[in-house]
Amino acid sequence: MKLSTFTLIAAAAFSLAACKQQAETSVPAEATQETASATTENSVQTLTSNDGKINILIQNGNFEDISHDPATLPDGITEEELTLLQHDAGRNISIYIANLGTPKTDAKNYFGNLKTTLESTSGLTEVQTGAATDTRMNYRFAQNDSEGNLLRENCISIYETNLYNVCASSTSASQEELAGVLKEVNLVK
Repeated sequence: MKLSTFTLIAAAAFSLAACKQQAETSVPAEATQETASATTENSVQTLTSNDGKINILIQNGNFEDISHDPATLPDGITEEELTLLQHDAGRNISIYIANLGTPKTDAKNYFGNLKTTLESTSGLTEVQTGAATDTRMNYRFAQNDSEGNLLRENCISIYETNLYNVCASSTSASQEELAGVLKEVNLVK
């Protein structure tokens, strides 16, 4: 299952933020992912990006690594940029984290360009962007996937030493369910 063309949007915003400079988006993915399996009700599953920079705490999650399957990679993201790709089959929700490299502009311009790109990209529906802080902006949208199903995505763009996009997507879960799995996304310092 292809996740989406979100990465094209992020790349476009990244390119705008780079002021026509070549974007550096490759980050070696050498560390292993740490996943705590959730087996009982009210358990917490911790997903950690393979570069150790982002972790996600999920209530009652049953996410499993699917990054080994090339067919599941998000469009436009290389294996080196992808630092986490997990799927919960019971909820039909996928989560991925992409490291887009070093920012070429300040956070205000980056988030402004991202918002403009999301709002002007044809094929996206249900576009909503949250207020940007100094380091984060939440957003959501829907689009048709390669099989013609409506794919919803709920994302957090994180501006730090590198740019990270953390997204949950599904063809059956609501935006509220997607936001729920991204409720506790933390940058590891």
